[in-house]
Amino acid sequence: MGAAANANIGTATISDAALLLAAQLRALDDSQLLELLRSRVVRSNSVSDFFDLADALQQTASLERVLRTLDRPTLATVAVVCESASITAHDLAGVLGRFGTDPVAVQQRLDRLVDHALLIVRDSLYSSPDGVIDHLSRWPADGFPSTGELLQTAPPSTLTSVEPTERASLDRIAAENAFATTNEVTELLNQLRTTPVRDLAKGGVSLPDSKRLAVAMAVPLDKVASLVDIAERAGLVAATNAQWMPTVNATEWMSRSADQRWLHLAEAWHQGVPDDIRTILADRTQSFWGDGVEDYVRWLFPAGVDWMLEKLRRYSRDAQLLGVTAERLPSTAGVALLTRTPAEAAEAMADLFPQEVHRVYVQPDLTVISPGPLAAQLDARLRTIADVETRALASTYRISRSSLHHAMTLGETLEGMRQFLAEISLTGVPQPVEYLLVEAASRHGLVRVGAHGAAGSYVTSPDSLLLQSISVDPNFGPFGLRQEPDRLVSRFGVEQLFWALSDARYPVAAEDADGTILSLRRDQISDPDATEPQDAQPEQLLAKLRAGQGGNTGDEDQAWLSRQIEVAIRNKLLLTVTVTMPDGREVVYTLEPSSVAAGRMRALDRGADIERTLPLSSIIAVEATTER
Repeated sequence: MGAAANANIGTATISDAALLLAAQLRALDDSQLLELLRSRVVRSNSVSDFFDLADALQQTASLERVLRTLDRPTLATVAVVCESASITAHDLAGVLGRFGTDPVAVQQRLDRLVDHALLIVRDSLYSSPDGVIDHLSRWPADGFPSTGELLQTAPPSTLTSVEPTERASLDRIAAENAFATTNEVTELLNQLRTTPVRDLAKGGVSLPDSKRLAVAMAVPLDKVASLVDIAERAGLVAATNAQWMPTVNATEWMSRSADQRWLHLAEAWHQGVPDDIRTILADRTQSFWGDGVEDYVRWLFPAGVDWMLEKLRRYSRDAQLLGVTAERLPSTAGVALLTRTPAEAAEAMADLFPQEVHRVYVQPDLTVISPGPLAAQLDARLRTIADVETRALASTYRISRSSLHHAMTLGETLEGMRQFLAEISLTGVPQPVEYLLVEAASRHGLVRVGAHGAAGSYVTSPDSLLLQSISVDPNFGPFGLRQEPDRLVSRFGVEQLFWALSDARYPVAAEDADGTILSLRRDQISDPDATEPQDAQPEQLLAKLRAGQGGNTGDEDQAWLSRQIEVAIRNKLLLTVTVTMPDGREVVYTLEPSSVAAGRMRALDRGADIERTLPLSSIIAVEATTER
């Protein structure tokens, strides 16, 4: 690093704020700079260096983006600093009233404001960039609170106490909601494993897919989006290649007990709640969440009312579904989650959940009735053998030829299914079920699908009439099946043709080149590596800023020094310039720069009233000065 690497800018004034802010931005490490860029609106095509970035961060859209996220104490802090030429943290605390009583909190707010490039700090003095000062000065005219109103307006009262006698009733309602939502998320994952749904560009599930899921899951249409939100927040679903699918974590989650599945969803909700909203809710565990809390949010976030209310309502909605609240009041489990530990929350909720059962009634009419919520592992396996007809506290499954063929496709055997049903049945295995098992096993694989050529497939069967039925079945028209001796061939792949035949309820099996039956699964899992990448613009802008620091010369220090001098020329600033002389002495000049080019600065020396030309390589420090 050259001598100019130590070049710095001195005492803050309104006129030299651009120099100070640019220097502050340049000193950030890559992770800090990326976080800043992601939190603001910055048009990368208008930014080539840190001075451009300092200007961009003071544009209206960029300031509005960050100010809406700040609470009233933080807004009051930046507003007071804006009305001061410069101020220390200690002096600031003295004028912040109720917001200045905790020195640690004051310092944390100042640090946050510096990180957001809303304040400049030098030598323990805080000041504001010109754009921030101008923006906040217009607030009263735009309907936002003035500095005095930020400091003096008291928060609304939001506490509405609840009689203890109501708690038991509310906890029962909360547990019912939590149990239902946990099962509905489980059902959502089961649906998405076999049939992913389309992800909209703006997020969420398309309306046709939502309608299909609502019918399949037996839930109201407007609840589907909430369940997807809850599952996504818990890391159980993700959008891959514009489709919602379960993640690799979903299978393990589905094997847990109901109370542990609920705890995972509730913890994800709690961790996903923004800190500011979490604090609001945790402070109101004995009062209703509703209009009072919304009034408090309006007071706390005056620059981002609509944005914060939307977030609050979304998390409040999911809190209701998860039993964190009931009738807008935190449940016992919800209070434990918000103020104590997840383990205590799980214990409180588990006490109210219905007990899982491990035995079912297998009926002669081919139905299987579970007298209570079936243990997760048993439910998962029973689903491979039977289709779910109704799912509630007492669920009903139905065994059919197609369900048994599906089970055998997944690797189940006649003896395996017979033994499983005998183990879980309170009524044994009725004769009609035994007959169906034997028949399905005898017919499974009567239709075979295998690879044909490089990418195509074939269908064959010893039953020529069955093969002929497939050839004329309109369901397979799109596959373009062509007749060859003892088989039908298609240009489509094995799995596509196999699942089409399976869905049409043919006794189909896939086979390899030796005729060995293969086990195929249609479960689709979200691939984290294929998920849509985060907006790359901040990373690109960061690379542009770092690459541009060296200017045309490739010397980062001289390029930075040149830009500081250019800003001083543009703003007609005087500079205190420290220069290293050939004999090693350091000389300080007060200069009014007029040009910088070819590695040299030309400036008027105010003290000697002469023009000086100084090589940038000999300049070790520059400071803006208020001298005239």
